[in-house]
Amino acid sequence: MKRVFAIFKALFLSNLKSPASLFWTIIFPVMLLLILGSIFLNVGKSVSVKVAVVNESSTFKGTNMDFASHIVKALKDMSKATDDKTPLLTIESGTTQSFLQNSIKELKIDKIDAVLVIPKLFNTYLYARALHFPSKVKNESLVIYTQRNSQSSNIAFSILDSVVSAFNREFMKHSGVTNIVIPETEYVSMGKGSSFSYVKFLVTGIIVMAFMTVALFGVTDDLLVQREKKVLRRIFVAPVDRSHYLFGMTLSNVVLEFVQLALILVVGIWMGAKLKFGPDAFFYLLLTLFVMMPLGFFVASFAKSANSGNALASIFNFLFMFLGGLFFPISGVPFALKVVAYSIPTTYLANGLRDSMGVSPSPTPTYLNILVPIIWAVVMTLYSIRYFKWEV
Repeated sequence: MKRVFAIFKALFLSNLKSPASLFWTIIFPVMLLLILGSIFLNVGKSVSVKVAVVNESSTFKGTNMDFASHIVKALKDMSKATDDKTPLLTIESGTTQSFLQNSIKELKIDKIDAVLVIPKLFNTYLYARALHFPSKVKNESLVIYTQRNSQSSNIAFSILDSVVSAFNREFMKHSGVTNIVIPETEYVSMGKGSSFSYVKFLVTGIIVMAFMTVALFGVTDDLLVQREKKVLRRIFVAPVDRSHYLFGMTLSNVVLEFVQLALILVVGIWMGAKLKFGPDAFFYLLLTLFVMMPLGFFVASFAKSANSGNALASIFNFLFMFLGGLFFPISGVPFALKVVAYSIPTTYLANGLRDSMGVSPSPTPTYLNILVPIIWAVVMTLYSIRYFKWEV
């Protein structure tokens, strides 16, 4: 155990004394989190908002007094794309109570941004007001369901309110009655896991990237550079075997990864990322450590020199980062790239980590989030044992 600790201490201090190692393993992940988090802070909130319209009005259908249809038509006109541009508004419409309840559920989980309800006697009420007999019919007001502190809901509410205001102006021209329609506002609370946060999405991706970076460049560099300089040969001449060296190097990199994890979480929390830490989250963190560590040995098994090893590590690094969905969702990539994305371990590790930390539901099943990375780890370990050369 003393020999393992001695190797761990030597390699860990060597990493701390190396400016390049400190930058790529400690400073770079934090810088990337700060830069991307600042630039894309509001990613996930579409410019086009989605509104559900529940038209329950049942009187004067198909006549000039069907005022509700004018409001619905105005909203649908706004939802039409012009000049190949994305429309500002997307409309779903229905007439039943079940549609209303389903729309409110979707509002709670951010699938839509607002719900407009036109009551049953809305047309009758407006017709009575136009005839200056408001006391004859009970006030039937529009209701807008929305969320508090939601940017997209605020935009949707503003659009609905502006359409109602325009309707009031037109109605006033023909009837002389002012402020006839004043919509009521009902706020709904967000459901579990509803509010998408790019910062939370990014923090979990940066964690996977940081673990991968240490495994790729830390392990590969330690093995190949020291093999080229004949350091490994001299070490093994001493009363130290390969298992001691492997345990010491692994421990050094694991400690470095936990330092990374602490810094990333501190910066992420400072940027507003609120993550959950339960048994599932700790499991995926350990799984990421377990899967990423053999990656460096795997790359080193192909390389004949330190330079070729670093070049190969860079290829794996960019492939696993960008196609693994660590920075951006991969749902919109072309089919060919999606095939590659769903065959690499970082995709499943990121999905599992985000799901366990309450960032977003995993688009892949839990068993695949565990099974695919473990298969990668086993294959890489067996290949490394078989083909890595300690001396050249």
